[in-house]
Amino acid sequence: MTPNGTAIRAIRVVRRMSLRELARLTGLDRGHLSRLERGMAGASEASLHRIALALEAPVDDLLRAEGDPAPPPPPGRQVPAPGTPEGELFHYTPEEAARWLPWSASWIRRKARLREFPHNRGGGHITLTGRDIEEISTLTAVRPEHAEPPDQSPA
Repeated sequence: MTPNGTAIRAIRVVRRMSLRELARLTGLDRGHLSRLERGMAGASEASLHRIALALEAPVDDLLRAEGDPAPPPPPGRQVPAPGTPEGELFHYTPEEAARWLPWSASWIRRKARLREFPHNRGGGHITLTGRDIEEISTLTAVRPEHAEPPDQSPA
């Protein structure tokens, strides 16, 4: 049984049901349901029956036909470097920004949620512009200490 996430989402939206409500009715994790709808997770037969019951739809409507191919992965997008004119105002995902910053995507999200550095939250998604990445790089750059040189005079 291969779930059809697009069909599950379409039925949920037609029923004017939020993802949170579907999670409450099924007892399933909201994040898992979101990944299921996006085709990034599978579901057990029992989970599909709980989803079908909550959506008041036949289980067959939630499945991908055996002959149907899986949806193609989203195409990669061209990502300019932050220091270039094209990259200055480009919005980078945390995964893309991690290429130029000393943290993983999950740490970038965590630091953004804690408002430790500049970022954007358009549409509920955390993004960073090229300017943000350059500013963060400047703030986190390792600089030499300005200590007095040791006294070289003979004693």
